Amino acid sequence: MENSDAKAEVLWKKFYMVTTEMYRFIKKNDTDMFLSLLDQRLELQKQLEQLNNITYHKTEAGRALIRQINPLNVRIRALAQSWLISHRNLNNKVHSYDAMTYAGNFFNKKM
Repeated sequence: MENSDAKAEVLWKKFYMVTTEMYRFIKKNDTDMFLSLLDQRLELQKQLEQLNNITYHKTEAGRALIRQINPLNVRIRALAQSWLISHRNLNNKVHSYDAMTYAGNFFNKKM
């Protein structure tokens, strides 16, 4: 294994570890920690892109690691979309009362 492959392996293992932690925290609805981990993962992704290694992911170890990461990404994406939709709906409910409050104030004024 060449030096670039060794660095890629370390970065991919860190990427996998951060991805598993992201999944764990999004399942707990701990969005602050999830977003912090997402930032860390984006930094690892930048490092992988800068390394420009084109051989590690073709090795058996690299393919096995990617096979572990991909299903986690799918689950994380599903949970993130679910969280986003539920919070969007909650936000819409909260703001639906804004117009009613204004109308209520308007009708409560004595003429």
